[in-house]
Amino acid sequence: MKIEALRYVQKEKEIFVFSMDTHYMKRLVKISDVSKGDKNFQRPYDPKRVDEIKSYVLGRDKLYKKGKDVYAKGFIPNAIVVNLPSNYKVEKLNERIYINFPDDCDTEKYKESIEIIDGQHRLLAFDDDCKRNLKSEPYTMCFVALINLSDSEKKEIFMVLNERQKSVDKNILLRHKKLLNLLLDEEETRYDVITRLNSEADSPFYDKIIMAGEKKTYGLKAIQIDNVLDSSKSLEKLINSKGQISEKSYKVFKNYYSSWKETFPSAWFKSNNTLTKMAGFRFISYLFPFIYEILKSDKDFQIKAFSAIISKIKTDEFNEEFDIKKAGKFAHFQEQRGIIKYATQLGKELREHYQDKEDDILV
Repeated sequence: MKIEALRYVQKEKEIFVFSMDTHYMKRLVKISDVSKGDKNFQRPYDPKRVDEIKSYVLGRDKLYKKGKDVYAKGFIPNAIVVNLPSNYKVEKLNERIYINFPDDCDTEKYKESIEIIDGQHRLLAFDDDCKRNLKSEPYTMCFVALINLSDSEKKEIFMVLNERQKSVDKNILLRHKKLLNLLLDEEETRYDVITRLNSEADSPFYDKIIMAGEKKTYGLKAIQIDNVLDSSKSLEKLINSKGQISEKSYKVFKNYYSSWKETFPSAWFKSNNTLTKMAGFRFISYLFPFIYEILKSDKDFQIKAFSAIISKIKTDEFNEEFDIKKAGKFAHFQEQRGIIKYATQLGKELREHYQDKEDDILV
């Protein structure tokens, strides 16, 4: 079977580009797993990664939701890089280049004859189950092939593809997803909240959030803020069933962070201060659901109401400068789990304190 290819040369080395049915190609390749001592240049085999790619190919991955669910088409436009042995003959016919691959009836003889340099998990996704689900729909991919690579050449190519290439910064990727309308409803709401906190002059985070790749002194990355807001469920009680936030609820959220700035004015976005580093932001964000619950009965979410509780935290736990070392809280802020545990414990204590206070008033 002759497959037409594009041929080019780099440093006297021939490189071929061609398209091929993925299920056919999978029958010819050697699957490697360096975690089991395989010497081929591949990452450890990860079945979860293979399943994720297969789910995407089959159109099961949700991209975004605008009134109805919208799923990914399952395109994979990037190439898989392979090393062909010399029995895959290259020939030129009528000014065109062809690589000779085995016919369907001969593939068993060529089993594991092709070595994958990069893209193993992508190709493994095209198993028998994937083929059945795709039915008669063909799925071809682009392949880049070199012939008879030496071990040193394979190592070099693997390192170039997996170490030298730089992926898109996640902060910039988040912005691009917003511009391309690829965020889920709640993701988009969080992004809009973060954008407003950065752009509004009365916001405690005004011009302190890095929305793309810009440089800002003591700035916080939007992607890091987004991750904290998502994991802490800070916005959960403020977002409606459609994944949106009202103007009133947004002001509640902004008032909360403004009260921290008002309570700790000498520590807000100051050099080397924990409060406005990601550790501090994570701490106060994980506290928000507890403080919100405390104030919910009176429905008073003004800065003054928030500040009354945060002033108690300052008096009981910290000092004017939010100096975690002087306050003896340094150990709590050394890792994410410690911060979350401390914020959760403190939140529960605050909730019990104010509940007891309400009970005393009722009595």
